[in-house]
Amino acid sequence: MKSTTIPPVRRNRRNADQWCELLDRFEQSGQTQEQFCTIHDLGLSTFSRWRKRLRRQLPVCSSDALFVELSQEAPASRPWDVELQLGTGVYLRLRRAGC
Repeated sequence: MKSTTIPPVRRNRRNADQWCELLDRFEQSGQTQEQFCTIHDLGLSTFSRWRKRLRRQLPVCSSDALFVELSQEAPASRPWDVELQLGTGVYLRLRRAGC
């Protein structure tokens, strides 16, 4: 007699960049995690784990990034200081000293 067991469904493996893109789409979707995971055939526990991991490791991955508007009319003689936090302890600092 033949066995008629159904093989387990194998889900796609995604890398961090792909999860980052999915999480950005989720944030913009207005859906609950359950709805989003059902529509995109994602495991809820896997989705939650990646969401937590990427928030901890790659803060620039989410739409929680902070933007500050800079004035376009800064006099050339005034010093300025701009710092951009890129995540994981990496900063880009631009400074112009006064004349």
